[in-house]
Amino acid sequence: MSSTQPELIASELQACAVDFRHAVDEARNLLTYTNEEALRRRPTSSSWSALECVAHLNLATEAMLPGIRQAVENAPARSDDKQSYKLDFAGQLLAWSLEPPVFLKLKAPKLAQPIESAGPESTLQEFERVHDELLGLLHASAGKAIDQQRMKSPFANMHYNAYAAFRIIAAHDRRHLWQARKAAGH
Repeated sequence: MSSTQPELIASELQACAVDFRHAVDEARNLLTYTNEEALRRRPTSSSWSALECVAHLNLATEAMLPGIRQAVENAPARSDDKQSYKLDFAGQLLAWSLEPPVFLKLKAPKLAQPIESAGPESTLQEFERVHDELLGLLHASAGKAIDQQRMKSPFANMHYNAYAAFRIIAAHDRRHLWQARKAAGH
């Protein structure tokens, strides 16, 4: 993870950065210190293995990155000094619905379904790569009105602001890393 970036001013962006770093630490611990057999074992025939959960996170985040990149790039400069960010209703609802423990089970969109997962090392490298890019986009968001810049979800006919996209990914990470730990027997 890159540590040469300047400090984030807004507490909301700092919280997202903490969430992303924590997710990387969790994925690293899970994929490094759990044997591969346990990582590939599915608790039931209809559920994902721990490795598939992390592969799903990689696919879903990768699908979100182009929209976030464009939204951050197009976001106007903030006109206030507060540097605080707000979730819109759609983003708030989606982020809430993704938090663990799972109350609302959603079918993963086809483009985010792990068909065949790679090994733990390459899955972790990809997870670290997409989260490093997320951290870079968070830093690029500083001073921009990303909560006023809307983007389309790559998974549904839904729009939310770019700040919400970061929060949605953080909640999604928590959900599937929780699921992955359970699948691996942790």
